[in-house]
Amino acid sequence: MLRSLAVLLSAALALSGLAACQQQKFSKNSATHTRDGILGITETNPNMPLSASFRTYPDDVRVMQNAIGQRFPNVSITSISLNGPTAYVRLNAPAHTPPEEIERIRQGASEVLAFAAPRYNANVTVTAK
Repeated sequence: MLRSLAVLLSAALALSGLAACQQQKFSKNSATHTRDGILGITETNPNMPLSASFRTYPDDVRVMQNAIGQRFPNVSITSISLNGPTAYVRLNAPAHTPPEEIERIRQGASEVLAFAAPRYNANVTVTAK
């Protein structure tokens, strides 16, 4: 009885050893998250304020309009259009504005936009009308 139990146990061990040495025919594909420090949550919910694109385009335009309006109250905004990373901004200064003042307004508007909407490269055009 003891001898048959030993043979049975050694046969079970031999079979389990053979099964462990067989080549696996399946592959396991696992996706990993990016290393953003918060376990990939910026990929799962892109509208969270953790990502760089949590504001919508109308929100960005509104922020730009408010920033320019506060800094230059006498300048009217003709248009703001967004194309990828570039914001094209057209401004109208009051009539008979000297060219030096127009250049100062253009540089100041570029600085204001760089602070208010840093993900855009501002291309500012100022005309006197």
